[in-house]
Parts: sequence; C-alpha cells; structure tokens
Amino acid sequence: MTGNELAKMYEFSYGAIQRNLDNVSNEDSLVQPPGAGNCLNWVLGHIVVARNMVLSLAGCAPVVGEEVAAHYRRGSNPLQPGDKVPDLATLRGLLSDTQQQLVPALAALSDEALALPVPEPIRRPPLTGSVADALIRLHYHEGYHNGQMGLLRRLAGKEGAIK
Repeated sequence: MTGNELAKMYEFSYGAIQRNLDNVSNEDSLVQPPGAGNCLNWVLGHIVVARNMVLSLAGCAPVVGEEVAAHYRRGSNPLQPGDKVPDLATLRGLLSDTQQQLVPALAALSDEALALPVPEPIRRPPLTGSVADALIRLHYHEGYHNGQMGLLRRLAGKEGAIK
C-alpha cells in the first residue's frame, strides 16, 4: 500500500460521508437510535477524533483538542440533551479540516515511512504493526462508522444517500 493509495481511500470515504450528511440538519444529527447506540453527531465526531490519529501517523497536528475529543472517544457516554458538543456544521468543518491536511500528508508518505512501526505513545491494539497497517485499520474503522451514518440518516427520516 502506497501513500497515494491511502490518500485515494480516504478521498473516497470522505465523499461517502458527505453524501450521508446531505440534507441532514443539526436536529437530525441528534436523533438517538432506539435501544442503544449513538446519534449521528456522535458518530461524525468519533470519525473526526479517529482522523486525529490518522493525522498523527501522517506527521500532522490534530484538529480537535481534548475537550471536544472526550465526548467522542470509544466508550464515551451517548450524547444527552444539553451536552456542550459541537453542532453538525462545526463537525462538518472539522472533518473538512482533517481532509485538507490528510490527503496531501498521506500522499507524501514514503514506503519507508509506511513501513515504520506505529510510534510507542499510540501503539495499542488495533494500532499495531507498521504505520501502513494502522492507517488501513483506521480506514476500515471509518468505513464501519460511515455505514452507521447511512442508517442514522434513515432513522432521522431521510432517504438513503448511497444507492
């Protein structure tokens, strides 16, 4: 896997996320699925936080600070009315910020950089092995949550965006 191939994978994913967000309002993004799970706002915020890790592996600074990231980490509580979290427009802007940095940074990664082991401070399952291995796993993670976004938009009363 080359840096250019990884960049193309994240470009494709970004396009699918954008389609899943078409015509979704902030209120739509806060609809909680029945039973268990997280709303679309949480899923998008979680993707942005995961992209912080992608940016770190590609040698870039994160776009989201700890105060925001805490709401969207794995295992965090589902969002509740009144939680001080970014609205959908802000999250979309943060996602765009990640994309603008991520694509050129990934494309610039050399084969040698991709073969390096995941740096110790962030090395933990599933982010083990080489930088390339971790970036591929993070891309799969993003795709998984992108599929959830497609279902959550339907729960909010929107037609499916990807047919």
